[in-house]
Amino acid sequence: MVKSIIVSTKEKKRGRPRAFDVEAGLDVALKAFAARGYDAVGVADLCAQLGVKPPSLYAAYGSKRRLFEMAIARYGAGTAAIYDAATAEATDLPDLRRRVLTAALDLYLRDGGLGCLVLGTMASTAEPELRATLGGIVEARRDAMVARAMALGADEAEARAEVMAISVAMMGLSAAARSGLDAEGLRAALDRLIDGAGP
Repeated sequence: MVKSIIVSTKEKKRGRPRAFDVEAGLDVALKAFAARGYDAVGVADLCAQLGVKPPSLYAAYGSKRRLFEMAIARYGAGTAAIYDAATAEATDLPDLRRRVLTAALDLYLRDGGLGCLVLGTMASTAEPELRATLGGIVEARRDAMVARAMALGADEAEARAEVMAISVAMMGLSAAARSGLDAEGLRAALDRLIDGAGP
């Protein structure tokens, strides 16, 4: 159990209740969802990790689903800049593939190898609506890569085929990272995958 996410506020009078740190709590929840999956993390689990009672959690976030959506937004904000840089710096399709997949594996191996929060939840959740929402996030990322591939000279069909191959590889890398494969082995496998892929 992590330390209770409680911070003291300026007390105007004795006995004033302490305030819940919503931002710090969001980081704790994000890690819990990444480690165990959306479906497996219950409200009781979140309250235990955050050190609060259910009423405080609902007051801060509204619901477990809303808390997850906030966690996904924070996760996306942190990864978008990395992927945007990887796609923007690519000089051709093989370079796009290498840069995106290398950036992806670096992200998936963070925090002990939790993989991708979005892809992992898509694969594990039993909620169709949530899968559809996350699928929209994945599709938006693919569209950005397709646009970059076309800017590099590929026609639309070639660009979409390349990006789908990259996307499938990302799914595999995320699952492999979560399975516990060591980082060195995964990086060696990625190098071989990229070097043998061809343009």
